[in-house]
Amino acid sequence: MKPMSLSLKAGLVISAVMFAIAALAPVIAPADPYQTHPAEILAAPSGAHWLGTDQLGRDVFSRVVHGARTSLLVAFFVALIGVGLGAVLGASSALAGGWIDTAAMRTVDIFLSIPSLVIALALAAVLGPNLVNLTLILGFLGAPFMARVFRSEALTLAQQNHVRASALLGAGFGFRLTRHILPNLGPLFATLVSTSMSSALMVASALSFIGLGAQPPTAEWGALIYEGRNTIMYEWWCAIPAGLAIALSATGFILVGDGLRDWLDPRSSQA
Repeated sequence: MKPMSLSLKAGLVISAVMFAIAALAPVIAPADPYQTHPAEILAAPSGAHWLGTDQLGRDVFSRVVHGARTSLLVAFFVALIGVGLGAVLGASSALAGGWIDTAAMRTVDIFLSIPSLVIALALAAVLGPNLVNLTLILGFLGAPFMARVFRSEALTLAQQNHVRASALLGAGFGFRLTRHILPNLGPLFATLVSTSMSSALMVASALSFIGLGAQPPTAEWGALIYEGRNTIMYEWWCAIPAGLAIALSATGFILVGDGLRDWLDPRSSQA
């Protein structure tokens, strides 16, 4: 196997650090992210509060660290749901062929013709603003596009000799799907999960910013930016650190996704 590219290594380091922060949040955070201190409202960064305090006197660094756990968990499950459903739908459609494939793809086209953000806003408003609903909505809305991508790859796999021979020998649809198609989509699956986490993180944070995701007092990066929006010109520490965390994490996921695509694709040139 060819060596990893520098961008892939950088992305893996960034992603690993962010996930480590999320996993070790209770250990890393120096204070309770929900504990208020009325006497220390909007305190500037200092030795006692590395990133200052917010409008309620809560330690911003602790809230950003704990926000990593919330934001990254939502991004991961949004990507996993969207890519997982898309893989099953796209592979099944390609393997079935005929009118089933046509009907499935026309349905996918209908969903793709409507801006997903508009649907997400409507569904979040109807179902209620919380992280569980937000995760499910964004995950399901990501599936149609992923189905298109996986179908394209699965069409090639379905025409390979061993898959066609398996069908001639009487292997059922489920056997061919789970033994010959889906396992060979693994590299594409890993690449798309990583890339999707970047967009999922930004969209979920944006929806939390407008009140359709995480609800107060939950520590979540989009919500933290919303809470600090009115004082950003003077007390920058209330919002800027969360924004930088989103940008850094999204960059790491994109680097991993692009790097995995080149590293795992046997058709790409040697590094």
